[in-house]
Amino acid sequence: MPPKKVKSRPSAEESSAIADFLAARLKEGEAARMAMRPPVSYNRLTRDEYVNTVRDLIGVQFDATDPGAFLEDPEWHGFERIGSVLTLSPANVEKYLAAAETILAEAYPEVPPLRKGAKPPEPFGGSKPAILPEQVNERHRERLQQMGVLEKMPYELWPGDIFRYSLLKDPLPETGVYEISYTISGLKPEKGRAPRIKVYESKLDRTLFEQDIVAPEDQPITVTFLAHLPKGRPNIEVYNDVPGPSNLPRSGRHGSRPFVSLKDGRMPWQIKLTDEQGRPRYPFLILHSISWRGPIVTDHEKQLREDYHPTPEGDLAQARELLRKMATRAFRRPVREDELDGFAGIVAEELKAGEKFPSAAKAGMDAILCSKSFLFEAEGDPDKMRQTLNDWEIASRLSYLLWSTMPDDELFSLAAAGKLHDKSELTRQVERMLADPRARRFTDAFSSQWLRLRKVGMFPPDKVLYPDYDKQLEASMIGETRSFFHEVLMSGLSLREFLDSNWTMANSRLAEYYGLPSDGLPSDSFQRVALTPESHRGGLLTQAAILSLTSDGTRHRPVHRGVWVMESIFGRSPAPPPPNVEPIAPNPVTAPKATIRMKLDAHIHDANCAACHAKIDPLGLAFENFDAIGRWRTTEKAEGVGPDPAVDPSGKFPDGRTYQDATGFKKLLLADIDSFNRTFIEKLATYALRRTMSFSDYDQLKAIAATSKADDYRVKDILTALVTSDLFQKR
Repeated sequence: MPPKKVKSRPSAEESSAIADFLAARLKEGEAARMAMRPPVSYNRLTRDEYVNTVRDLIGVQFDATDPGAFLEDPEWHGFERIGSVLTLSPANVEKYLAAAETILAEAYPEVPPLRKGAKPPEPFGGSKPAILPEQVNERHRERLQQMGVLEKMPYELWPGDIFRYSLLKDPLPETGVYEISYTISGLKPEKGRAPRIKVYESKLDRTLFEQDIVAPEDQPITVTFLAHLPKGRPNIEVYNDVPGPSNLPRSGRHGSRPFVSLKDGRMPWQIKLTDEQGRPRYPFLILHSISWRGPIVTDHEKQLREDYHPTPEGDLAQARELLRKMATRAFRRPVREDELDGFAGIVAEELKAGEKFPSAAKAGMDAILCSKSFLFEAEGDPDKMRQTLNDWEIASRLSYLLWSTMPDDELFSLAAAGKLHDKSELTRQVERMLADPRARRFTDAFSSQWLRLRKVGMFPPDKVLYPDYDKQLEASMIGETRSFFHEVLMSGLSLREFLDSNWTMANSRLAEYYGLPSDGLPSDSFQRVALTPESHRGGLLTQAAILSLTSDGTRHRPVHRGVWVMESIFGRSPAPPPPNVEPIAPNPVTAPKATIRMKLDAHIHDANCAACHAKIDPLGLAFENFDAIGRWRTTEKAEGVGPDPAVDPSGKFPDGRTYQDATGFKKLLLADIDSFNRTFIEKLATYALRRTMSFSDYDQLKAIAATSKADDYRVKDILTALVTSDLFQKR
């Protein structure tokens, strides 16, 4: 405690400087601690990396997000693949054991032998109308049979309606990937949204498929998708996932008369669907029929499974070779003989216990899938301190960076030949791997973690204040930012595009939300569109995902926006606020309306707050023209009396530079592009190396930054410079 009698105390500015100094030292200490490298560093695979690796190793699509499957990966400053954070708990071990059994059961199901002379079973599948004849009320069945439509009854879906009838008459015979098709019509009001089909499996709590549907009643389309489903009877529901007036009563049906057609003697509730000219009033779906087939296994997946497939007449010698092949791929390096002895020993013990050979061999495979050499990316040697990676480790680091999965055959071959320390070869591999569709995993994952996109929707916007917001819009917001990063990288554009651009990536829903032309835009994919000054957009900072993730679901948060800019663009974290500062009091309902900015002025007059907020607030106040979900506005909805006050997006940096709005703010950022360049490279290196950057890395980071500047800050060149740098080959 300070002494009772103090002649003079530090000023607020001096206290802030001390707090900043201490916060910076603590951050450096944390980074150094997290970047410590023992003789062997173990970096656990993330949930997504595990799923992708299993698929490429054994051809099984494991669903790690199913209820009871894997826990969500912890994060550090947004990054989800930091080795020192991804620890292994007893709960993780239990889930890995269960996952291995599930994976092998799907790869090698227990199929009873056929009786002599019996035919192999037909592939599971079939089709049916939306409504089966036995589901039709008896008093309507004869009329429908006379009309010739009893066997092809459609089902109508108003906005928000649910189709819950069973997809299957018989349960699914095995866990696997199934192809499901819906023949469906979608009627779109002239000035309304298109109806949207959403297929949801309630047992798995997972959306299997969703898409806008626009098709006349007499010209339905067929939509087809693949879904990984467990053995048994799935619980699949189909929604018309758009807001609007539902006509669903307690009985679960709109009326006792079955729906046949909008033109067939419509009942009163059906007449509400269209106007006098037959045009739809609401987004309306008509489900005609359903078909399915599966399980579907591709030739490549079959080959992967057969590579390790134990035969009934096998022996220990065969098991050893199968396990060698699997372990070499699973461990992403040559397997040692002593390791192989352990796995083969498990098989031998199972055989002694009376297990049949296929089951005994699967026990050895199970052990491989639960081994630390599979679950972790290991770098280093246990017998000596090695600072650089070997070729096998470089292959894995590069593959998990760009594809989020194990190396392919070409990378394995290059590692075996010792060619991955050659910078020209690494450059060629970056080009090859970015041209592969799997590179989308990198652009989605890195942009999401760098920009904290996981926080979008963390605080669901108030439905009364923001009725336009729904999950489709939320997904479109996130999709814009991910697709924007992908386009900048793949088109050879520079870091400047992230700060300001005259284009963005949009689908039809987001374009309508931004007030951009939406004709011709896809509903579920993103296309590059031009921006005008009137759109008030451009770059990352004015994208709806970024603006909404820094809000709380009720109001925008200028301070949170400022902290996000400070961390994501400038790479600096502000000191934590002092614990004894009173929160800003709400505006009295009898007082004149005031903007949040007006309330933030309290920070200027409170010496305890002013020193820190002078650095934070100017970075967030530039976006006052955008509300909590990123909509453009000129006034702010506020409690109190009088008219809504006009927003003020102007500001002043501590160094004296001023801006009048977000456009001027972005120009200031562009003038200081080198600061953003250094931050971006450090974020990218943190993601690539799975660790924090420490003091010993700074010279190499500066060298990459200099290369970036010489290449005009092109993002693809920055990525290549990182991969070919000494830093990338450093533990």
